[in-house]
Amino acid sequence: MPISGVLVNVHDPDYVLATAKDGVHVKVEGQQFTSTDNQRWTATFRYVKETDTRLWSVQNKDTGNFLSWNSSMQVLMSDTQHWWRLVFVGENIALQVPHASKDDTSHYTLELEDSGAVTLKNQTGQLISRQLWTPVDK
Repeated sequence: MPISGVLVNVHDPDYVLATAKDGVHVKVEGQQFTSTDNQRWTATFRYVKETDTRLWSVQNKDTGNFLSWNSSMQVLMSDTQHWWRLVFVGENIALQVPHASKDDTSHYTLELEDSGAVTLKNQTGQLISRQLWTPVDK
């Protein structure tokens, strides 16, 4: 069950997940929908038998790069695949950095800020609407 299209934020449906050039770097941010490829994503999964989980690789259609994170838990784009834990809440998804341990109850979760910035927040408990995205085939 691959995911393809635009990822619309649940808290602010005027914003979609997108990439933007920042000098020589490509950053990830929330943008108003303009129907361009920098706002389109595809996600495919692989099954990890040892942990009985599916991990997802999320790729931007415009850049061909993958949604990723660094050791400081900053969201960025990479030319190598990073594997996300997707949490499905109804028709919405949350993207989380996976942990090796099943016992850990907190996860770094992709979140849209008021400024349009996209960050990773250390999430415990229920997901909030800023962390939920609706895949829409636009």
